[in-house]
Formats: sequence, C-alpha cells, structure tokens
Amino acid sequence: MLDIGVFAPFGADHERNRAFCRDTAVRHIVLSVSDASGGEGPPAAADLARLAGEYAAEGVTLAALTPPRVPQQAFADAGTRERELESIGRLLESMGTAGVPYVHFYLNVDPLSDDGERAALWQGLVEYYRGLAERAEAAGVKISTHHYHVPDRLLWNYESMTRLLDEAPSANSGVTFCQGKSLMAGDDLVANILDYGDRIFMFHARDVETEPAGPVPAELRERFERLGYLEVAFGTGEVDMAGCFRALKRIGYKGQVYPEHYPSIAGDSAAGLAWTVGYMRALDQVIEV
Repeated sequence: MLDIGVFAPFGADHERNRAFCRDTAVRHIVLSVSDASGGEGPPAAADLARLAGEYAAEGVTLAALTPPRVPQQAFADAGTRERELESIGRLLESMGTAGVPYVHFYLNVDPLSDDGERAALWQGLVEYYRGLAERAEAAGVKISTHHYHVPDRLLWNYESMTRLLDEAPSANSGVTFCQGKSLMAGDDLVANILDYGDRIFMFHARDVETEPAGPVPAELRERFERLGYLEVAFGTGEVDMAGCFRALKRIGYKGQVYPEHYPSIAGDSAAGLAWTVGYMRALDQVIEV
C-alpha cells in the first residue's frame, strides 16, 4: 500500500492539523518553515524537535519543511549564492538535529530571456546544488526538488531535472515528482517515474485540465486564462492517476504521496483534502502491479 501524507491544511494551527490527521488516519505532514517557526527565519533545533514531538505524540511524522523559494539571483551572483547557502544550511542543521528528514524545495520561477541567460544561470544552479548537497549530507537531511512546467524557466521538466541531478550528484538530492507539472511540461509521467526510480523522494498527486470539457465556471475563468489550466477532482482530468500509482508500486516507492491543489468542497479546502485522501486510498487498493 502507498503511504499518504498531507501539506498542513491549517497552516500554523498545529492542533487542527493534528486533528485532521487523526480523523483521516494520515501519518505524515509537511509544514512551511514559517508555520514551523511561528515567524521569520528557520526554527531553532529545540523548538522544531518539540513541535515534531507534539505531532509524533498523535502518531504523525513531521516529514518535511518547505522553505521560501531560492531567488534566481543566487545562480547569477556568487555572493548571493553563498548567503542563500548559509541560510539553508542553518535550517538543515536544525532539521537534522530535530529528525525532520526532508526539505521540500522550490526554486524561483522567473522567466528567462533567452538561451544565453539559461546557460549563464545553469552553471550557478549546479554550483548552488553542489553546496546544498554538501550541507544536506552533513545534516543528514534529504533535498526533494520540485520543477516548473514551461520552457522559459530554468528547471522545468524531466530533462532539466535529470541533468541537474547528474551534474550535482548526491544520494541526498532527489525529486519531488509532480503529476500536474510533469503533464503540462509534456513529459511521459509513467516512463519518468520508472526512470527516476529511487531518486523520487516525494510525490505530488494532482489532476488538471488544460482543455476543459465544458464551459469554465465564472469564478475560475480568470485563473484559467492566466495559468492555462484548472485544478480538478482527482480522476476527472488529464493525469493518468492509475498508471502513476502502478508505476510507483513497480519502483517500490517507500515515500509518501501528497495530494496537491485539489478543489475545495463548498468552499472548504479541508473537506476537499479529505475527499481526495479517500479517493487515493480507494485507487491504491485496486491498483495491482
């Protein structure tokens, strides 16, 4: 059976987060750094350990923290890069001491002007990840990186992600595989899951429509026109949910599957998350390798 985790449905309201996990039998949760610290900057190791212990007392593992996105300037300027590495290094040290195993990592998604800018920034990105891996290895924490989905971004598809992992190799650096972003990047989801294998550290389950079957509701029209896709209930969109779950089982995936960007129910995001958890459990039960 695949293990389901959630991104904190109630942010820094840890009591309600724990109640949600208890009522849905979810055993792993991810918090933002700000929700874990209660303010600016990374949480102190002792405070993070105490928070992780409060979740553990309810049978819930604090599996990962999501820090602020890394600014693109870090890949263009050595001084900015070193400052960013020092900042994330302090967070990794706290996480390692507190026993939080993964950092759920995003880069900035500023568009690139041309291939020349891509080439210039790429080397800085690789240097950043080499420094990041060194700090992660020392702290005993794993870096799980999420890519974007359009070609004018630096890290946007399977090809660019595997190139980064190959040029900055580390057992502590891997992928947050996102079904929605991978689909919209034009990647082959099932083939990529099988190819990544144990380099998938975290898995984002989501379903999207890029070509709606019917009229777009008025309340979603602006979002669709701006982004070019809609988040839809799992199993109703363009993602091969069954194929992806089967591929995860084929590679022996031992991490968590995290529902992401699911629709609300009657305006209630937590209700939408609960429905989605139920859908994923039902799908998992009927999928065989």
